[in-house]
Amino acid sequence: MASLAGLALVPRPPEARALTEITRRALKEGRRGGSAAINTTLFTVAAVAALGAIVLAIYVAGHQFIPEDALIERDVQSTSWGPLAVTFPIFSWIGDAKGAVLEAIIFVAVLIFNRRAWIIAAGCAATAAWYVVLSHLIIRARPTTAQVLQVTEHPGASSFPSGHTMFIVTVTAVLMLCLGQRFLPTWGRVAGWTLAALIVVASSLDRIYTGAHWPSDVLAGILIAVAWISFWVSLRWVRQAAASARHRD
Repeated sequence: MASLAGLALVPRPPEARALTEITRRALKEGRRGGSAAINTTLFTVAAVAALGAIVLAIYVAGHQFIPEDALIERDVQSTSWGPLAVTFPIFSWIGDAKGAVLEAIIFVAVLIFNRRAWIIAAGCAATAAWYVVLSHLIIRARPTTAQVLQVTEHPGASSFPSGHTMFIVTVTAVLMLCLGQRFLPTWGRVAGWTLAALIVVASSLDRIYTGAHWPSDVLAGILIAVAWISFWVSLRWVRQAAASARHRD
């Protein structure tokens, strides 16, 4: 079970507070109309995540089967996740067209409650384009019952990267950036980012537990989504759009 320890780490409140602080600094800079075209903090997050995604993609492209992937996946599948397992079917169900419907509903909500932040939601949704490109560039076979303990989902597309995971990261980030940052008090933003992180963890476990993806597919999905969203929000004109509608303490 040692290999599972790193995967199952749940971000703690201090980490959620760090996410809130990063966003707060970016929005504050945008509200002041700072001259920098790029927010260096968010750009650094984007660069680190992008570098990790690139390294992982290159490695996966040359190693279709990674023994450590199978070891971690078997550990996840042999673990009893208790109440957390109740959420797994939700994440499996939300894919495909149903996910597009959810994205449309969230976008409409942003237009109604925080219209000036629509540019953030629209830009973040471009993670879908990254998934389409990468899933066609790197064709990777999904786990089989000969390699892992169970396979209860049989998606047809390439296993790399995890589109479900990218979708969940995008949706939770959009909700927090476009609505949470405006309407929630400081403590609420910390709680919101913590909940978002927990949702991403639960979704990631689901993709592995069902045998739909390898752990490296899921990690790549998180890194790609974080890289793009951080880059998008680091742009000054996007920050200014968010800052103009930001909740003021």
